[in-house]
Amino acid sequence: MHSLENCLMHDDFKLVKTVRGQHVDVMVMEGQDFRCMSFDRRNLFQSCMRKDAPNALALEYTRGLLAGLRLLERPPENILLIGMGGGSIPKAVMQHWPDVQLDVVELDQAVVQVAKDWFAFAPSAQITITVQDARAFVRQRIRQGQHYDFIMLDAFDQDYIPEHLLTVEFLQQIRQLLAPGGVVAANTFAQGRLQAHEEATWQAVFPSLWRSKRLMNDIIYAATQPLQTPQPDAQQESITGVWTDYPSQAVSASQARVLTDQWSPSNVLRHANE
Repeated sequence: MHSLENCLMHDDFKLVKTVRGQHVDVMVMEGQDFRCMSFDRRNLFQSCMRKDAPNALALEYTRGLLAGLRLLERPPENILLIGMGGGSIPKAVMQHWPDVQLDVVELDQAVVQVAKDWFAFAPSAQITITVQDARAFVRQRIRQGQHYDFIMLDAFDQDYIPEHLLTVEFLQQIRQLLAPGGVVAANTFAQGRLQAHEEATWQAVFPSLWRSKRLMNDIIYAATQPLQTPQPDAQQESITGVWTDYPSQAVSASQARVLTDQWSPSNVLRHANE
């Protein structure tokens, strides 16, 4: 599938709406071909929608996250998405996987409202949206004995993944939520020193860890069982792209310090020099 990011970079965006949220200011940026959501910064997009195809997965990382479904050993019954953005992934799930139950966790109600008002997101009974911090939501679901076949982590603030969602303790809780044979897919763009710490943290929890190189963001796939390269699937490839177009390979063992609730300077590390 041809990436749309190059087209996106050449679009001329203007700020058309700002919604004050409890945690972030949600900005709607309007271009000729795309409409995008940004948190506090006009040059960093959390979500984008093609105006001529509102249900298409406009950004490569959204296709990469959902491509992780192909790593499952059986069709999923339920999915967890942490971080809603403009609702691109929920819209795709409703359109292409109508029998799957989807739980969406979003920290700020303003994001949910902007997705409904500006990004053609109309939730159905298939989707449950919870406005809550992801750590609190995950703890509650563990106590309830809930499990998910597929978990997607796509929570970002205006800078990067919130530090309390990038620690070994949080990933251990995510592992507890994962059903046998399940897979976790996470959106990341860590580089330099942070990437090694991030990978070490994932490896401390998940024996199998792959990284898929995308045009701008990478996708991490994690599981407790060995991951296997999926067979061709024309139907899903029409939605998420051909698997071999985005090389996915096992992550080499990292010797970096693991990020914890007591030591998680991820945003400092992200801006540090090599």
